[in-house]
Amino acid sequence: MSTMSRVSNVYYLASSEPPTPRAARLSPSLVLRLRLLSFYWRLRMTAAELCDVLRRFGRPMGEPDSIVLEQRAEIILAGAAPRILGPARVIDLAEARARLRA
Repeated sequence: MSTMSRVSNVYYLASSEPPTPRAARLSPSLVLRLRLLSFYWRLRMTAAELCDVLRRFGRPMGEPDSIVLEQRAEIILAGAAPRILGPARVIDLAEARARLRA
């Protein structure tokens, strides 16, 4: 057997800085208080949303503003006005090529 060493493409780099120490743990009572506070606000927001939905009973958020809807309809209809079209131009490709070569 031959004891020839193989070339390796693995390089080992030294760490650039020591690992940072972990942050101090919060006390269990503080963690519990923060979780309860978060739960309270989530519950409060959910209850407010439910009350709003039940108060409306499936109706949309507000009554539609008829003036705004009329203005929007006028804008849409004004943009859809038909353009006045003239006669179509006939393009002669052979003549266009001749003009480009000249």
